[in-house]
Amino acid sequence: MSPTIAARSIRIIGIISILTAVIFALAGVNDFTGANDVFFNLASSGSEGVAGLNTPESKLAMAIAGGVFGGLGAMYLFISAPGIEQGNELIRKGSIYVFLTWFVIDSGASIASGNAPNVIPNLVFLVVYLAPLMLVKQTSATVTA
Repeated sequence: MSPTIAARSIRIIGIISILTAVIFALAGVNDFTGANDVFFNLASSGSEGVAGLNTPESKLAMAIAGGVFGGLGAMYLFISAPGIEQGNELIRKGSIYVFLTWFVIDSGASIASGNAPNVIPNLVFLVVYLAPLMLVKQTSATVTA
């Protein structure tokens, strides 16, 4: 995949990630799309879905998680995409490490908390985020850092 096509893919994924993060952050306030309820019923060991977010602390945790996820999407959109387009190997490798770090921490904590099913969507997200970073072909005109 060319750096231009990889960067375009990263931008699309980044925008979708930021929009998803807003919906995720609002789970404790209003699940107007119903997506969070579906997610919690699939990825959680609980059986209440969004209704399980019934304490101020759990609602705050969702707001924080959505904000962090939005920041990750913004990093992908505003740092990874331009870096990949310019052929910056440091940004490509750094972005890979960022997503591997997220995956290990999120999946490990999910398993430790009794919510192992969350590893499945995490794997899907990991593949989506890493694909453009791994498939991009460096050209002779690219910048290496």
